[in-house]
Amino acid sequence: MKLNRVRRVGNSNVVSLPRELDAAGFAVGAQVVIQKLPNGEVRLLPVDRLRQIVREYGRQVVSDNRAALQILADHDRQS
Repeated sequence: MKLNRVRRVGNSNVVSLPRELDAAGFAVGAQVVIQKLPNGEVRLLPVDRLRQIVREYGRQVVSDNRAALQILADHDRQS
């Protein structure tokens, strides 16, 4: 864990990330998603990781609702 300060650069607040996080998807030029959580914390995710999370959730939703999705698919074929 590393303690950093929030700095002002232009009209933005900036927190620098340690170079050790480059391999985790936070290299220079990487796109990230910043999410404010209900408890006041901030989550920072590399966009590639977000895509992976969305795919995992999608697979889980399909798996959990396979019967309902099959009913909809059958109904669509009949129309």
